[in-house]
Amino acid sequence: MEFTNCPLCNSDSISFFVTNFKNKDFWKCKKCSFVFSSQKNIPNYSDASWDHMIDPDNKIRDLTNEKEFKIKNWYGNISPFVNDINPGKILDVGCGLGYLISSFSNKWEKYGFEISEFAVSYINKNFPEINMIKDLDLEKSKPSEKYKEKFDVIICYHVIEHVKNINYFINNLSMLLKNNGILIIGTPNINSLMAKIFKGNFRLLGDEGHISLFNKKTMNSILKENHFEVTKIEYPFFKTDYFTIKNFIKILNVKAISPPFYGNIMTFYAQKKKINLDINKSV
Repeated sequence: MEFTNCPLCNSDSISFFVTNFKNKDFWKCKKCSFVFSSQKNIPNYSDASWDHMIDPDNKIRDLTNEKEFKIKNWYGNISPFVNDINPGKILDVGCGLGYLISSFSNKWEKYGFEISEFAVSYINKNFPEINMIKDLDLEKSKPSEKYKEKFDVIICYHVIEHVKNINYFINNLSMLLKNNGILIIGTPNINSLMAKIFKGNFRLLGDEGHISLFNKKTMNSILKENHFEVTKIEYPFFKTDYFTIKNFIKILNVKAISPPFYGNIMTFYAQKKKINLDINKSV
């Protein structure tokens, strides 16, 4: 066995979970339900080219031409939610081509972080209102003082499934947020109906970079342990172009790659709780 302990809770109660359609193995923790895979053959996202991406259906797509499609079909109600609250400073960690954060009102002071050089160049050219941050490495080091408690809202959409040290990463995101700030996390749902039916053919298991996968309960627990209160959970689907009869019919063929479907993606809205660290205060 490649693993002896769960990377999330360190329990030794782990077992083989599934082999995906690209012959990659995943394990599951019996204690916390965290699903994980090895670090081998992870793509180098720093030089990823977004104009020649291969999707789970093996189709080559130019994402530089898909802004409106992505905003409508990928991010759920994040944009209306953000535009409906008092504007301040907002950070999108792993902001891709900047489509989501560019959809917010310019009343927001917008910041982005992205390791893909192609994406950073695209954002600088097309969305100059987005201030790109270069000096963050939330998986390996604490953020510098200039960023601590700087942001009112942080978005981390389809990033955390690529992260190895989950609690360290979430804690660093918390350090960037102001007290009562809002964290929005979107990630695949390993307990979705399609994941259960299609098993290794679940479409969101196919990305080589997907090494950490969650269900609703596990993500709730992680956020709670890191002093966040989950206020809302969304499953974007019914208002998207993926809500079609064709995708319903695809459910019948479990030997193929699973279709886009309700529950595949879950979006958590969580508020950072204020922590009282004054140990001298009398009780």
